[in-house]
Amino acid sequence: MFAKGKSVVSKGKTVKEAVAIALDLMGETMEHVDIEILETESKGILGIGSRPAVIRVTLKEMGAVSEAEDPVSMATLEKEMASIEPAEDRLLPPLSPEKRDESDLLGKVWVADGMIFCKDAEDHYPLISPGKDIKFYKNDELIEKTVVVSEQDILHVELQDDILEPQWEIVVSDDKMEAVLKVVPGARIYRRLKEKAPHSYIQLEVEEHLIPVTIETGPVMEKLRELGIVYGIDYTQIASACTSDEPGVFVIAKGNPPKPGKNGCFLSLQDMEIKNGLKERSDGTVDYREIREFPSTQPGQVLGIVQPPVPGMPGTTVTNEPVFPPEVLPLVVHEGKGIVLVGDGTKVVATEAGHPLIKEKGTTVHISVVPKLMIAKDVDLQTGNLHFVGDVEIVGSIQDAMLVEAQGNVLVHHNVNRAKIFAGSSIIIRKNIISSEINAGKNHMLIAEIHHILGDLIQQMRSMINAIHQLSTVSAFKVSSFSQAGLGPLIKILCDGKFKSFPQLTTSLIHKIQSGTGVLEESWAEFSERLYKGFMLTHSEFRSVEEMVQLMKRAEQLFTDTQENSENADCFIKAGYTLNSQLYSSGDIVIMEQGVYNSKLYAGGFIEVDGYIRGGEIYAAKGVKISEAGAKGGMSTRITVPKGETIRLNRVMEDTMIQIGTKMHKFTTQSSNVYARLDEEGQLLIK
Repeated sequence: MFAKGKSVVSKGKTVKEAVAIALDLMGETMEHVDIEILETESKGILGIGSRPAVIRVTLKEMGAVSEAEDPVSMATLEKEMASIEPAEDRLLPPLSPEKRDESDLLGKVWVADGMIFCKDAEDHYPLISPGKDIKFYKNDELIEKTVVVSEQDILHVELQDDILEPQWEIVVSDDKMEAVLKVVPGARIYRRLKEKAPHSYIQLEVEEHLIPVTIETGPVMEKLRELGIVYGIDYTQIASACTSDEPGVFVIAKGNPPKPGKNGCFLSLQDMEIKNGLKERSDGTVDYREIREFPSTQPGQVLGIVQPPVPGMPGTTVTNEPVFPPEVLPLVVHEGKGIVLVGDGTKVVATEAGHPLIKEKGTTVHISVVPKLMIAKDVDLQTGNLHFVGDVEIVGSIQDAMLVEAQGNVLVHHNVNRAKIFAGSSIIIRKNIISSEINAGKNHMLIAEIHHILGDLIQQMRSMINAIHQLSTVSAFKVSSFSQAGLGPLIKILCDGKFKSFPQLTTSLIHKIQSGTGVLEESWAEFSERLYKGFMLTHSEFRSVEEMVQLMKRAEQLFTDTQENSENADCFIKAGYTLNSQLYSSGDIVIMEQGVYNSKLYAGGFIEVDGYIRGGEIYAAKGVKISEAGAKGGMSTRITVPKGETIRLNRVMEDTMIQIGTKMHKFTTQSSNVYARLDEEGQLLIK
């Protein structure tokens, strides 16, 4: 039995025959169906070009239907058939007019308008071969190979039309801020025999005609309501998706995202950073050598204002639910030395003169005023070595074998003679550096080395902890058995096996931390002691894996702190002339007067020399610019930068070596205006 609304497409030599076939197939009568004539029959000429009638019969709703109400009764159908005019000769297979003689068709077979025709001949038999996946019947017998056919045979094929229903799905994002309609269009596939011209042998082929089937918008809208999607619907996109003839994903609804607010912050009322720029002399000229200036503050000066948090604006999901912005937090101010909070904690006021130091991290800010140590004469045996937590300014020179160590900046108005300067920040020496060691950013260098070792150690600790967890799953081994004796024996077994490099890494890190005593915070010493007692002693203090995990988490926190410290480094060295000295800067190095003679310069930033470089080694992580490099007489001069940086030399002497990455070049003749870099293939290019 056929359900209401179902239909059958039927073919017959006539419309009446097609209707009878459909009714018989459905087991229904005329008054219970609707009939639609898709194609009328055509007899053609000599059987050529004839075409069967094609109709669609659809089962109506249940209930008595009178003949007067029946839109297509048999009487009406016969009346309509009588009014149909015969088809024209346009259905004739593609033969030229002179070949439409019946004699030309003898012994041949052809396909026209989806039907098979043939003409007998006394001396020749027409042959038909069914194509792939074609059910060909001769006298109701299924044929699967080439056969002889005649006019008396009843020849037909079974072709099934298909409908590929369209597929669609509505997907809502996890945050409910977007809904997409995924569509795969459907199609109606109509199959019919391919036209074949008269021939003694033909192979049957099928043609397919695809008609796109669009998606009904009603069910889509119903699904939107079912999912509760009522906000930000784009009806244009829905229409485009439903009528698309290609698979696709369409955004059919968008929510309104929340607008985040702002956490509380510190608004500085004066320059807190080292100024970079040109300074004007009293006579109006510009001093190109004075390019940086340290900021300072006076007692009672307002350093800045603590700004309150600003709340954000909520948004809306596609299901019309509110989406609240992230919570905003007030700024927590840690009062360092030399400052005080006034006005209900909204204003930061300096209580001492010195250099303002602000370290802001997340919603916490540390503010202090670093005092400056002023030495109005030379640093010599009378003053002794200097160790200061802030900035140091020396009006005179630093004499033989003296040491100046400052966590802030160092300014020397005259010379540095066979002495050492270690500064946490920048160093300016207005005159000459003779046979001395100058280090700007010592803390940063040490922290950078600790950061590198700590990163490798954390990876090893994490792998070791995972290995212990795996061992604990073995029935013959229980980690709990070490609760009294400690994990020392187990750690030794692992270090002797898979983790052979772990003891060396641990020892190296402990030594680095010990070398930074007085520079690093006390927490580093505590961490170093726990490393030693946990991993280096035979009787380890670790009684459980959880204790190792806690130490690893502490290591990860220190690793993050050292990374931030390294990224915030802003150091430089500036001097007039250097002879037989070693200069290290985590930032730039600038030599503004005569130049550099037989010295070693290392910069984590850029190196610029206005004068000459005679001998020694130069390395700059961010490039080099030198007026004159090299010396006559064979003094070796080497200039190195990493891959991706450049070397600029206004003038270069023979025997000067330059290196970019791993690519080196030695000048054999004097050259001018040299610009060296690596090309895209990694080859050294010198202009």
